[in-house]
Amino acid sequence: MNIHLGASPRLAIRASAWTLATGAFALAVVVLLACYWRTAWSLIGIWTHDGTYQYGFLIFPIGVWLAFGLRHQVRANAPAPSIWGLAAIVMLVALWYVGRILDINLPQHFAFVTLFPALVLTCWGWRALWTLKFPLAYLVVFAVPWGDSMVGPLQDITARFAVHALSITGTPVLLNGREIITPSAVWMVAEACSGVKFFIACTALGCLFAYVMYARGWKRVVFALVSTIAPIIANGLRVYFTILIGETFGVKYAHGTDHMIFGWQFFGTVLIVLFLVGWFFRDRLVAVETPSAFDGPPLGGRVAVWPAVLALLIVGPVLAAQLATGAPPSERLQISAPTLAGWSGPEPAPDGWRPSFAGATGSFKAAYRSNSGADTVQLFHAVYLGKPRRGHDLITYGNDVYDAPAQVQILESTTRRVDLAGGSRVTARELRLAEAQGTRLVWYWYCVDHRCTASPVLVKLLQAWDVLRGDAPRSSVWALSLSVANSNMAKARQALQEFAQQVPLAEARGPSVAGAHVAEGGSP
Repeated sequence: MNIHLGASPRLAIRASAWTLATGAFALAVVVLLACYWRTAWSLIGIWTHDGTYQYGFLIFPIGVWLAFGLRHQVRANAPAPSIWGLAAIVMLVALWYVGRILDINLPQHFAFVTLFPALVLTCWGWRALWTLKFPLAYLVVFAVPWGDSMVGPLQDITARFAVHALSITGTPVLLNGREIITPSAVWMVAEACSGVKFFIACTALGCLFAYVMYARGWKRVVFALVSTIAPIIANGLRVYFTILIGETFGVKYAHGTDHMIFGWQFFGTVLIVLFLVGWFFRDRLVAVETPSAFDGPPLGGRVAVWPAVLALLIVGPVLAAQLATGAPPSERLQISAPTLAGWSGPEPAPDGWRPSFAGATGSFKAAYRSNSGADTVQLFHAVYLGKPRRGHDLITYGNDVYDAPAQVQILESTTRRVDLAGGSRVTARELRLAEAQGTRLVWYWYCVDHRCTASPVLVKLLQAWDVLRGDAPRSSVWALSLSVANSNMAKARQALQEFAQQVPLAEARGPSVAGAHVAEGGSP
């Protein structure tokens, strides 16, 4: 009787502490979903409409399932709310806020998902965070759509791998950017051939398999690395075998339905082989005893961080809502193409090259002919005044220096230093495009006020800096285009450089620029 009376209060304190901590965490999650529902909905929209990320619907249930299996280890230690969790929440809310005011999805999605581990740290403490490290890390890494930036590099790796394999097996082959030229056909390693879907899915499944099947840390790391490298090699082999089939049996067998069926069968076989090999090296499952209850002290004053958590979660959306209520700028910019020394024009540009920048305050596209008549260069310029917002953003999905991606493929992408009028120099992005009419060379760069760069990420940072300081940034894009005849890239680059040296980089602050005027509240 005395034993039960002595143990009961300690167990009651423990149960009470975890009941409070669990309730605080659940309330914080409800507030998070209520205040950031737009971000959650946009994340679900990407999972729904983008085939690359449809696996995202499984990530949260898998994370919850893994965390539920660790519940006894978590409760083996008394909850110890940490003030460091508050610091993490402050940084994540600030990141979400910047992404919200600049209308960038990636920081909003990353901040939203990473707030879950931050809430675990704040409500339950470091021990709980460490115990749940894999489910939480799995959630952060694979629930956020981050693979778009890998499409280009994976295309390049796949093209080089396939060309090298074809050379080893005796097939005459030539690599032209992302075009693979063989005696039978010209093969394009397009975005759909990058293998990014298989890469992300295989990596996610491989990491989950490693966590479930292995107990030793080095085994988990090795299998996770293998599951990351295997899809890259597999996609290179898939392209290699596709071209080899076309060279051996005819191009018609390497396209259409047969091509798709072969791709899915090949990837499925790779996954089965990978997991079968991993199965033979699995660690023996050992039954884990349920940890005994830890007789820790009551929570005490640490619970004061919980109300602060709720306040911090609410602050970001409230500030963003207040900022969104401001009226958008009413001014519209009418821009005229400049006259350039040594070039005749401007004149109307043909429709072959169609840059697309929706919602621009002002823009123009014009064609110029060299005095010798040998070259015709097209110049495009678009300007955005004021803070970025939905429908009025320089760097956003759908805005690009080429249109109709189904008919246009990027053969090569690199950076190049370009001299402009007045001794100015910028770092431009060079694209070599494959069009229905042939090859096109494009140079382009962005400017935020007087600061120019080829990096979209740096553009977003510069815009954020201006907005946070209370300024209205002036953002723009400049693009030069030239159709390349007879694949003479050196001559095309020389012509673009001669043209660029006459282009004025007028990016002073405010709406007034050379060759432009502002119409307040009117139409261009």
